[in-house]
Amino acid sequence: MIEEGFDSIENMEELSVIGFTAVLFKYKFLRALMERIVEEAVARSCTHAVLVDYPGFNLRLAKRLKALGIKIIFYVSPQLWAWKFDRIFTIKENVDLMLVLFPFEKELYDKYEVRSVFVGHPIAQRIKEKIKKELPIPKTGEDRPHSSFIITLMPGSRSGEIRRILGTLMQTAKLLHSDLEAEKKHVRFLLPNINIREEEYIQRSIEQAQAQLPGLNIEYFFDRSLRAIEAADLVLVASGTATLEVVYFEKPMIILYKVSFLTYVIASRFIRTQFIGLINILSGRETVRELIQAECTPEVAREEALAILKNKKYRNSMIEEISSVKQSLGDDPSSRNAAKAIVHFLKEKQ
Repeated sequence: MIEEGFDSIENMEELSVIGFTAVLFKYKFLRALMERIVEEAVARSCTHAVLVDYPGFNLRLAKRLKALGIKIIFYVSPQLWAWKFDRIFTIKENVDLMLVLFPFEKELYDKYEVRSVFVGHPIAQRIKEKIKKELPIPKTGEDRPHSSFIITLMPGSRSGEIRRILGTLMQTAKLLHSDLEAEKKHVRFLLPNINIREEEYIQRSIEQAQAQLPGLNIEYFFDRSLRAIEAADLVLVASGTATLEVVYFEKPMIILYKVSFLTYVIASRFIRTQFIGLINILSGRETVRELIQAECTPEVAREEALAILKNKKYRNSMIEEISSVKQSLGDDPSSRNAAKAIVHFLKEKQ
């Protein structure tokens, strides 16, 4: 946005806080920032404000700006369907136009008479741009036989989730390797990573697994996750945005979710959805298997992986449903759709 001529009054990195304690540490800064934004809005005689994501901060800001008579456009709805549903009333009171990423969000806002426009999810646009920069994964590893199966392992991007899930993925890989090799079927595992701080930990984990089971083929790739998904017959993926990347390539998957016991207990009290994975939330059913907390074990992951790889009917049915969800997200550039909706709103007689 700065490259396009926007005047930045603060570094967006400073807003990237996660969790209750992080917000407390940043409270004074965030409060001062809000006052500064309000002062700037008054000084510049703003008539409209476009607030993007970050509902914890932006919904409070929307209330302040709305009280000044400024029209509020909000891009990326809070996940009301997951938790804090009562925010719908704050939005109804303070937001003039909500731009949503998912079709069911549009239906929700219609029900509560909040003006909204479905603009599509930016995932397709991002993938099309990013994949051009990633080198393709070789069809077979160097001096290795042609693979019967390629399984991509995605332990997440944040350090905490990587360290909780990677061990399960390593053990699952060893079990699947033994099972498939016993049937004279070769399996090749791809493990992409985008967290440079965890690179040494991941590589060490791979080396330990391979030392424990000679012949285990796990290949590490940095910043080539899209190509690793593209090459896969099956993806084992940590819950999060990465699941939508798998949806884009229409690959069968297993979703893994494991957090600390305390976080899980707290989240269980507030989360309203039946499912964790976005693919299942969007389809309204368990299109793909979710392995959550106690069920997130190598044995359960191995059982589900073998079912997908060996049961053609089950696999094809999963792919069909994933494809249907992909189509519902839209393929038009969502940023362009959002811009059109904003321009249309600005041209209206207020």
